[in-house]
Amino acid sequence: MSPSGWNGLFPKALYEEIVAHARSVFPEECCGLVAGDGKGIPLRTIPMENALHSPVRYQMEPKEQFQVLKRLRSEGLEMWGIYHSHPVTEPVPSDTDIRLAYYPELVYLLTSLKDAVPPLRSFLIRDGHVKEIPLTLTDGIAK
Repeated sequence: MSPSGWNGLFPKALYEEIVAHARSVFPEECCGLVAGDGKGIPLRTIPMENALHSPVRYQMEPKEQFQVLKRLRSEGLEMWGIYHSHPVTEPVPSDTDIRLAYYPELVYLLTSLKDAVPPLRSFLIRDGHVKEIPLTLTDGIAK
């Protein structure tokens, strides 16, 4: 199962890591990667530095991203998704997010700190088209 065929199950522990990352850099947007096992199952978050240090945009440092991808490959993992936060707005892809979605095979996860309990939403973004994938948090690995 590839991320595009993903069933929407997502480990609660990974959700908590994403929210903690978002809170740790507030009011900037956080960003990071989600590693998977090659069968469409999300297994690990990898927080990345937002090179823009912006509350409205994010950009991963290409050299850091390359090093992480190299390490994942050596561990038999792959890039499953990309996450980021919208500190005070809804967790939906902005026009910029859509325009800069360079990985149509990945899941894009967004959270927002505007609510007491931050939501996490997931999307596929292909050729400017956005499709939300209903996300369900699970207590274990999302098989």
